[in-house]
Amino acid sequence: MESQVGYERFFEPDDIFFSTTDAKGVIQRSNRTFDSLSRYSRERLTRSPHNIVRHLDMPAGVFKLMWDDLEAGRPVCAYVVNRAADGLDYRVFATIVPLRGGYLSVRTKPLDTATQQAVEEVYRRVRARERELAARGASRRQVGEYGGEELARELSALGFDSLHAMTLSALPREVSSLVSAGIRVPQHPAIDGPVTQILSVVQQIERDTNRLVFELEEYLRLLTALSATKGVMLDVAARAESYGRLVGGRPLDDRERADALAARIIELTAEAAPALRALPDLMSLLQNSVLELRFSVGLMRLLTLMVGRFARSVLDGSEEEPVASMNDLCGALEDGFSRLAPLCGEVERGVARLDAELGSITPNLDRAVRRLSQWVDKRGGGKVTPQVLDEAAALAQRGTPEVRDMAALAAECRGLHLPFDESVINQRLAVLRSSLAQLA
Repeated sequence: MESQVGYERFFEPDDIFFSTTDAKGVIQRSNRTFDSLSRYSRERLTRSPHNIVRHLDMPAGVFKLMWDDLEAGRPVCAYVVNRAADGLDYRVFATIVPLRGGYLSVRTKPLDTATQQAVEEVYRRVRARERELAARGASRRQVGEYGGEELARELSALGFDSLHAMTLSALPREVSSLVSAGIRVPQHPAIDGPVTQILSVVQQIERDTNRLVFELEEYLRLLTALSATKGVMLDVAARAESYGRLVGGRPLDDRERADALAARIIELTAEAAPALRALPDLMSLLQNSVLELRFSVGLMRLLTLMVGRFARSVLDGSEEEPVASMNDLCGALEDGFSRLAPLCGEVERGVARLDAELGSITPNLDRAVRRLSQWVDKRGGGKVTPQVLDEAAALAQRGTPEVRDMAALAAECRGLHLPFDESVINQRLAVLRSSLAQLA
């Protein structure tokens, strides 16, 4: 249901719509919600470039970054202000993914208003700078490149180091907001037939993806807690290196107990300190993998909602060519789910590696601390100054309890399980394809 306030047209969260384009952005397929919001006829939209609804206040840099990502094979999400044929504005959250030599674009009502408003404020600043550059005689290409650079800089200030980073963050939040608003796959009718089969299987997929989302949020909670300890890890690494510095720096005689302890301390910390310094990068890679996976699951949830709505339209006649639209969406689902198994494997391997690294570092540091305490008891074999002994005693007393807390978080991650069964999903997609074939 539409409403209008001033010069802006609004729509409801359940008005999810989409279009497909060729590789150059020329519209191939639309649906009634897009036709209605844009106030263009289906005939006018089809075979027109998608920028037919472009708003002049949208920065050229947005589209420059979007095309850069799309041409690199990456999905794109963005908050977009469009202008309809009757001059009214309407705002969407756009999700664009590659599809068979072209692109599929799904649009929803923006629900994460805090992010939307912050991004639109960025757009206003960047567009103003673009207009200043254009007024000085810059070409459209120069304006787009400049706008892309300015937009990237502004997004960084919002905490996104690229448009892709915003894509990974924004889609899961927007889809979760849709679900919280009560948007679900429609219930199937109490009759047998291909539409009932389609609605039944997409409801199963909806439940599958909901379970994945819950586990991924747990991963991110734990990884965020671990990432917050980056400074602590580097501090402990420096502390461990100081063990070796204090007990070494001179020839050691393994026949003497204090020197034998010193040699072992140096050996243990030489293993533990570099491993600790490498952990932040390992955690960053793992967190990126979880974000990529969470995005992919969010995308599957969104596409599943779309399939359900088009399936219902077969019964109520609310859409034209619903079967063709569902075939497009099913292709995107198949492509997206084919990426989930490798991503799940990547996350689980990363978690196992992180757990193993901390599982190795923790006992090594414990042993180093115990031997450092013994070395202090031996007075360093009588070969070091009182100042060195005092510093070593203080370090031994302090120990490295922080690493145990980190190891506990990593072990908790290791205890999670991603409930994704590729064979089950493939069976469900096969049922979906079979049911669509019966409707064709």
